[in-house]
Amino acid sequence: MGLSPTSTYGEVIMYSNAAFYNLRRGNPFTAYGETFMVMVQTVVVVFLIWRYGEEDKKGGRTNNVGVVCGAYLVYLFVVFYVLTQDTIYILMVYNPIVLLTSRGSQILANHQQKQTGAQSLATTGMNLTGSLIRTVTTIKEVGWDFHILRSYGVSITLNMILFTQIVMYRENTKRMLDDIKQKKKE
Repeated sequence: MGLSPTSTYGEVIMYSNAAFYNLRRGNPFTAYGETFMVMVQTVVVVFLIWRYGEEDKKGGRTNNVGVVCGAYLVYLFVVFYVLTQDTIYILMVYNPIVLLTSRGSQILANHQQKQTGAQSLATTGMNLTGSLIRTVTTIKEVGWDFHILRSYGVSITLNMILFTQIVMYRENTKRMLDDIKQKKKE
């Protein structure tokens, strides 16, 4: 039950898209500073996954690291040298897709397994609350930017579903975690 590298890469792109979109649009740092810092933290998590994660049996970690770093450098080049002010919105078009893919797959897995594993009610609640607050601060500081608000709307909806699943499947999750603890003792 570790972190999925693919899901974490998606989060890096999602947070990068939001941070760089705001930066390139000239929005106040207070409107995206938290997102920028979460992007940096998620990049650190990627490095930790590379350092402490299991080796890839097919080609080794070195191949994956090289491909991911190369792809991110190309991404940065596109963001800062190819996209214009008229096309920068493209960054935010992809965020709901990434959110639906990563959190949607988690919602589906929770539904199929009827438990939520190590997902935290507190963390999911903070994610939900944070998205609600960021929606309000975005409207106040940036205005009615459809691309940003759409991403927050999708995030709020998916976090509400995850929050509900954690509450609904609490007993099943507790039994599953207790079973794991018992097996470790044996």
